[in-house]
Amino acid sequence: MQGEAMAWGVPMAKALFKAPVADSAAPAPPVPVRPPAEAQAHPQGATRPRIVFVLMSAVARADTVDQLAQALAPHPVLVHHDFSQTPHFALSAGNVRFVPNPVRTGWAQFGFVEGIFHALQHALDTMDFDYVQLLSPSCLPIKPLAEFERHISALEDAHFDCVDLLSDPDALACVGYRAWTAEGSFMHRLMRRLCRIHYQGARGRREEAGIWLRSQPGHRLSTRLAGLALRALAHPALGRHLRQQPLRLYYGSTWFGARRHIVAHMLRTWRQPGVRQYFSKVRIAEEFLVPSLLMKTHPHKGHSNHLVQHFEEAHPGLFSLEELPRLRQSPAFFARKFPDDPQAPVRQQVLSELVQAPQALPATAPAPQAATA
Repeated sequence: MQGEAMAWGVPMAKALFKAPVADSAAPAPPVPVRPPAEAQAHPQGATRPRIVFVLMSAVARADTVDQLAQALAPHPVLVHHDFSQTPHFALSAGNVRFVPNPVRTGWAQFGFVEGIFHALQHALDTMDFDYVQLLSPSCLPIKPLAEFERHISALEDAHFDCVDLLSDPDALACVGYRAWTAEGSFMHRLMRRLCRIHYQGARGRREEAGIWLRSQPGHRLSTRLAGLALRALAHPALGRHLRQQPLRLYYGSTWFGARRHIVAHMLRTWRQPGVRQYFSKVRIAEEFLVPSLLMKTHPHKGHSNHLVQHFEEAHPGLFSLEELPRLRQSPAFFARKFPDDPQAPVRQQVLSELVQAPQALPATAPAPQAATA
């Protein structure tokens, strides 16, 4: 088997290095999707934008989520909460709504993806809004909401960051195998092993687009051959590719903001034949699916609204009081991750100094309990 792999793998990989990999599944870019006439005519600063904050919740403390929701008032906060993980979860903030029939979620589980699109569809079906911002319970605003409202009233359709999987050598070698193999398959396990070989001894690391990538692999023969095999998966004849729905793949953070017509376009693509089936087998699918669907809309794109804390291995660390200067200077409007404790000094300081948010708001109505799916 090893001889057969070398027979086709090395020539194919050499061919890949001679010319950029063509994304055979991606046709010429269509005409950019534009909002309806009434949205285009919305005058800047004339009215307060209608924002819905969609919050994905599972194991965070209820008082932490309440504190975040109060900081986002008066805008509604639509909470998708997994009651199967935290059954007793009552919120008192008056601007909270629960997504009915929530999906079972969890880190690196496809249910998290389904939960996001279930919540977005519910918002589209039942709420009148101009803009959606996706958040986690570990997020906090780091600027007054009035500044965020002015920011999203500009020309951009969506705010997110990502890297092109086919054009970025680090992304291609570091995470490409996750996109083009089915998690748990023999090919996935093999390519994960080759990824470790490729970056063995490498200390290079990039943090951008709300994610991190390994970089600067070594120059040993085994390292180079492993890299060739990883890059070869980008070829449609070798890797597992989405064929029913042409979709160029991007990699980036899940936490995006977008106008209503962009959300509607994402949901239409999500429902296309083959999309769910394909991404249900991709490891940590949201890091590929969300930016890819956003890029498919060809939006007027702005940078992400989020500042993501530096990563500790595969997960972002927690902000502390020592990093307040960084939070003050950031052009972002939200940051993650913060401690899951509403009394944490850094949370209190951010809300009182940077956001100047009220510490408590009376509930206008009891928060409804969502049924468990």
